[in-house]
Amino acid sequence: MDIWQILMTPFSWLLKLFCQVFNSYGIALFLFTLVVKVVLFPLNLKGKKSMIKQNVLNGQIQEIQKRCGNDKERYNQELQKFYAENNVNPLGGCGWSLLPIVFLYPLYAIIRRPLKYMMWLSEEAVTAVAHALGWADFQIGGYNELTLGAMMNAGNLETAKAAVGASAASLFVVNFNFFGIDLSQIPQLKFWENGITWGSVGLFLLPLISAALSLASMFVSQKTNQMNKDQQVKMSFTMILMGPLISLWIGFAMPAGLCIYWIANSLLGMVQEVICGQMLRKDYEAAQREIAEQQKKAKEAEKERRRKAAEKKAAAIAAGKSGKKQPQAKHKGVDLSASREGLRTYARGRAYDPNRYPTTPYRDPNGPAKPVEEEPKELTEEEKAILAESNPELMAQAEQASKADLTFVPLGEEIVIEAAPSDGQPPEEEGYEEAYSDEDEER
Repeated sequence: MDIWQILMTPFSWLLKLFCQVFNSYGIALFLFTLVVKVVLFPLNLKGKKSMIKQNVLNGQIQEIQKRCGNDKERYNQELQKFYAENNVNPLGGCGWSLLPIVFLYPLYAIIRRPLKYMMWLSEEAVTAVAHALGWADFQIGGYNELTLGAMMNAGNLETAKAAVGASAASLFVVNFNFFGIDLSQIPQLKFWENGITWGSVGLFLLPLISAALSLASMFVSQKTNQMNKDQQVKMSFTMILMGPLISLWIGFAMPAGLCIYWIANSLLGMVQEVICGQMLRKDYEAAQREIAEQQKKAKEAEKERRRKAAEKKAAAIAAGKSGKKQPQAKHKGVDLSASREGLRTYARGRAYDPNRYPTTPYRDPNGPAKPVEEEPKELTEEEKAILAESNPELMAQAEQASKADLTFVPLGEEIVIEAAPSDGQPPEEEGYEEAYSDEDEER
């Protein structure tokens, strides 16, 4: 016996036991799947509990994401720390659902080579059995050994035993017939080529039934795992189709026995989902309440954040900062208001520009960054509604401070924009028209 025979002994012993007791390869595969489901049930239940906890903590995970922003490295570090503190495995919800696929490999090996893994024959003994049954050009590989196992029957069993000598006790006849379908055959898409019989049609239908039941089990799993109508564990369309497509490919690429395993796995999986849903009903309800509480706290925190931001903005506006941006001149020119001195409007000259050679004050490059003060804008309707509820007095002050109007005063070819006082009266310009004349224009 090689290492693979030793590793597969539990699986092959179980399948052999069911084959000998029930004398049906199909029933043996169904019961084999049932035993696997029962053994893995506690792990599957644990995985579902982990998924419930994961859904409850999703709100806190979103807060971590908002706090970290685009810093992925920091986000991953904080997320791993969060998982460790709450004893959550992010793959716990879906990892256990993939275990049936893991069992496909040993089962596939046993189905492909029944004489080696179920009857524990060496390759020399398998070849001897083939020669004794009249298969002269037999070679190890492919599905030849499965075909050889299907050739054995009660009439030639003694001949096969005589060919292997000491290993004869392990030989037995495997009944591959399951409701008139030969499970040792590979289903064909063109099932009509060798004549339309129930055997060929049944083989063709097995992969389709397998894919349909796999799809149904996906929907049942999605339905039983939902928290409620609003908090539902949704799977993408690709994830839903993955299982059926795998089963369809397996059905038409490998012996029909694997279709029986996949069909049994889907049927028993749906029963398991219903049972788990009943057992975890209280967990689902507790998770639903906790999620609702988290959503309520998140809404209150967001409302408080908006209230503070609105009050800060209103306080800045009420302190004298205009809520309106000052319009610019329509064409190139200088700020003429900077040239005024006393009652003479152009005492410094029309071309005077105090900002022509700006200077930058010194700032320590190693010191703290100077915060940029943004000019507050007008209060939005949402901010007004928040302030009307929390601080109506501050809202009234902000609205009064932001009522400054804009007046356009023509000065020759230039356009000067001046802010009028809060009473709405234009600024006084005594002697303006007398001071401005053609002589000023020539100068």
